[in-house]
Amino acid sequence: MAQPSHYPRMAIALLALIGLFDAAYLALERITGGTIVCPVGGGCETVQSSAYATLFGVPVAYIGVAGYAAILLSALLALNLDRIAGIPLSAVLLALGSIALLAGIYFSYLQLAVIGAICFWCAVAALLDLAIWIAAYLNWRAAHPR
Repeated sequence: MAQPSHYPRMAIALLALIGLFDAAYLALERITGGTIVCPVGGGCETVQSSAYATLFGVPVAYIGVAGYAAILLSALLALNLDRIAGIPLSAVLLALGSIALLAGIYFSYLQLAVIGAICFWCAVAALLDLAIWIAAYLNWRAAHPR
């Protein structure tokens, strides 16, 4: 059997790194109390100061940093390993990508339907989540041929 391509895992790592920078920017602005630069639309401050900017008392940006770091670490490990502690990394990447995608959908819904403002950086994160999920699904399918 042919070895699955590393390209989906490399794509996941690159996308997660971009997401990590995105979430880290929002987290740093939260820590410093600075004004978020919103390249398009101007809804970043509205979203970041809303009641939905925290989840269980933890800023969503911090959760994003942890999530993207976990995806990045898993993708980098998957470049050299197939399993960790008996668990296939293709399944780990798909699970993490699915969680990220669901979070991105949920927070996009909140921005559009509840908050009434769109944060550029949050929209970028949601698109990254979708791209990560697609790459993770392709990686999982390659690792589990019919």
